[in-house]
Amino acid sequence: MNEQILIVEDELIVASDLRLTLERAGYRICGIARSVYRAQEILKTVRPDIVLLDIYLKGDLTGIDLAAELNQQKIPFIYLSANCNSQVLDAAKLTQPYGFLVKPFREKDLLVTLDIARYRHEHHQELKSNSTIVVTRPTSVQPMIPHFQGIIGNSQVMQHIFHLVRQVAPMDTSVLILGETGTGKEGIANAIHQLSERKTKAFVKVNCAALPAQLIESELFGHEKGAFTGAVDKRIGKFEQADGGTIFLDEIGEMPVDLQVKLLRVLQEREIERIGGKGPVKVNVRVIAATSRNLEKEIANGNFRLDLYYRLHVFPIQMPPLRDRKEDIPLLVSHFIQMYAARTSKTITDISPAIMHDITAYHWPGNVRELQHLIERSILLAKDGVIRKIDLPSVMELVSENALSGQIKTITELERDHILSVLKMCNNKIAGPGGAAELLNLPPTTLASKMKKLGITRKHSV
Repeated sequence: MNEQILIVEDELIVASDLRLTLERAGYRICGIARSVYRAQEILKTVRPDIVLLDIYLKGDLTGIDLAAELNQQKIPFIYLSANCNSQVLDAAKLTQPYGFLVKPFREKDLLVTLDIARYRHEHHQELKSNSTIVVTRPTSVQPMIPHFQGIIGNSQVMQHIFHLVRQVAPMDTSVLILGETGTGKEGIANAIHQLSERKTKAFVKVNCAALPAQLIESELFGHEKGAFTGAVDKRIGKFEQADGGTIFLDEIGEMPVDLQVKLLRVLQEREIERIGGKGPVKVNVRVIAATSRNLEKEIANGNFRLDLYYRLHVFPIQMPPLRDRKEDIPLLVSHFIQMYAARTSKTITDISPAIMHDITAYHWPGNVRELQHLIERSILLAKDGVIRKIDLPSVMELVSENALSGQIKTITELERDHILSVLKMCNNKIAGPGGAAELLNLPPTTLASKMKKLGITRKHSV
């Protein structure tokens, strides 16, 4: 390994520790700068492969100021920070860093983050050099990609997602999967696990939105017998169940702030403590988290801890909404037809061109999950071998009307309209068979949370 690293850090002890760690790992240190000015002087004579850049530095200029110059020179950099408020985070993200490290950090975290930064830089250059390549995509269902079972996509954006998954899977670092409800975040988490060295161990799923706040701690960390009223037996929590494997924390944005502190401890110390326990319990668990919320807004509103965000944001994967990869819709439709026709023993082989046109034109606020559910219902109602009718929610009509009138609704407004239309179809029933939560393929608690966020009460859909 011959990569040169420039360390921009005004704390000598931290800088010295970084130098020793990196040199042991085979990196070369081309300089240590305690200020932006000194870093600029070094950059006049040396071109590092990667820069480790503290955000807060002595002097008038910050690491964010230097980041702009590094971007101009196409030099990748990783931010170092002991603390940071949401305003600084916003400014830092605008500079498009190749990673964040929160002090204090483990040696393994540092080396993994450097590996990821190297990949991102190389991959970015690869994308630029191949930007004129025309990709021909088949229109029939393709064989399943190993370890990506159930995830269909030949679009360029999905191929990029698959590439990211293959890159991060063996690294054993935390991953944060971002995206709207129904975009396939759980499938990507499972693929990361299956491609990792932990694939023979447990893959434990926890939906943070589906658990009552008072039960989440016991569910995650377990409890001792007699720890509280009703604790008649010892309970092993999800983290211990996932020991040696992977835990998937879905909708982590719903986790109460007080529990976020305990999760941060797990990420930092690799240990948990059962409720009523007498000491910490070491766990070897990889954490993959997912959320449909905008965590930066949640940080600004005091609902999500910035330090936890940093810890999870080492390798973010942004799942695209279905409306941004409509070229994948025919593949998805064909896949779901095959799947549900086999399950129902019905001979359904095709879908009418008119219906396919409507499906492709639809906005899909519920994404792939919504498409899957509608194809399943359409197969149950189909009378011959071709799907000739599909009950798209009335929000489609609203979109068309707004387009004709020149009024463009935001994604949030469309999501609100969509939920209202489904509630109307269900006679305002939220939970249980035939309820809106079932039709939307959402946990009732998640739907209730969305309704509250969007200002929807049952009277709105009457």
